[in-house]
Amino acid sequence: MDEKFSEVMNSRAAVYKLLGRLFRKEADEELMGQLRVLDFSEVPSAKVKDGFKKMKSVVADSSNLLDDLAVDYARVFLGAGIAEGLVAFPFESVYTSKDRLVMQDAYEQVLRIYRSNCVEKIDADLYEDHIGLELEFMGHLCAQAAQLAAEGKETELSANFDLQQSFLVKHLLNWTPDFLKDIQGVPATDFYKGVALVTEGFLEMEKEFFLDDN
Repeated sequence: MDEKFSEVMNSRAAVYKLLGRLFRKEADEELMGQLRVLDFSEVPSAKVKDGFKKMKSVVADSSNLLDDLAVDYARVFLGAGIAEGLVAFPFESVYTSKDRLVMQDAYEQVLRIYRSNCVEKIDADLYEDHIGLELEFMGHLCAQAAQLAAEGKETELSANFDLQQSFLVKHLLNWTPDFLKDIQGVPATDFYKGVALVTEGFLEMEKEFFLDDN
């Protein structure tokens, strides 16, 4: 495999891990530092560009940024301060189970996949089918693909790609469109609306990536 392949895999890994971190918990100064130096101007997705623009506008305009984003996070994903109305609960089980409950079939399926790939949960306080953990798992697979390619392990790399595609289809694309749409309906600032747009655009690019690969 050439150097370009590893570059693409590591780039995909970095985006997945960034998105996973954005969803996994409230923003901190380290995360803000990462966002301030990012440039998505060359990304061929209008949704990614528009979403990042929304995020940057909040980062630039807020004088109490981390406090504002913590309130935003709690409102969007936990329903804090919302007496009634829409909440975007960040768990696959909520969107794929009949009664919209946590720890259903999707949770058990994802847990088995993590264990079979010797991946320990990054955040012990979250269920395995949390959007942040699912995105970070994809980032792990992308980074692993770059390493396997560098080592010339073609059989293992093929299995890795099969798992990437399967996980994307069965445990991200199957529920995130509704989840990301719900984020847009929660009364909050534009930051997480922007995160949702970036995620939507990136996952659409990922779908095309695997379609083009086949």
